[in-house]
Amino acid sequence: MQSTETAENEKVVRGEKIAWKRLPPAALLAALAAAAANALIYFAASGVGFIPQSVLLPSPTGESPLTVAPVVMSSIVGAVGAAIVFAVIGLFARRPMRLFRITATVVLVISFAMPATVPGVPVTMILLLEVMHVVAWTVIVGLLTTLARRKDGKGR
Repeated sequence: MQSTETAENEKVVRGEKIAWKRLPPAALLAALAAAAANALIYFAASGVGFIPQSVLLPSPTGESPLTVAPVVMSSIVGAVGAAIVFAVIGLFARRPMRLFRITATVVLVISFAMPATVPGVPVTMILLLEVMHVVAWTVIVGLLTTLARRKDGKGR
């Protein structure tokens, strides 16, 4: 990061502001890319038996085996939530990229608890679900902080 001095002698870090017009398309791309990446992981893992259909997971409609639909929906909801948090941080933080990465990392670590707490899930499936969390985090944080980063210092 490069820093410059403003007229008021306040340090500003270049590349640390959000390009608001680019945020919605970046969020959409992040949602689609995270969903696609995790769907590919799901199909590959299911194909080799790492996601057994005999394991029932709690869902809003009762217990059911893990399918691609909740994997895709969770990825999309995570991306939309991340974009909203990113926007809120961008409104108030002096260094929104840095603060967003820290916040997203904390959320990632907290998210590891969910797969590990479901009873009766094989260890390989738990690890695979954790990998999906890391993939979603990588895609979403990477795309939001890259594509929605203000490059010219003018807010575009």
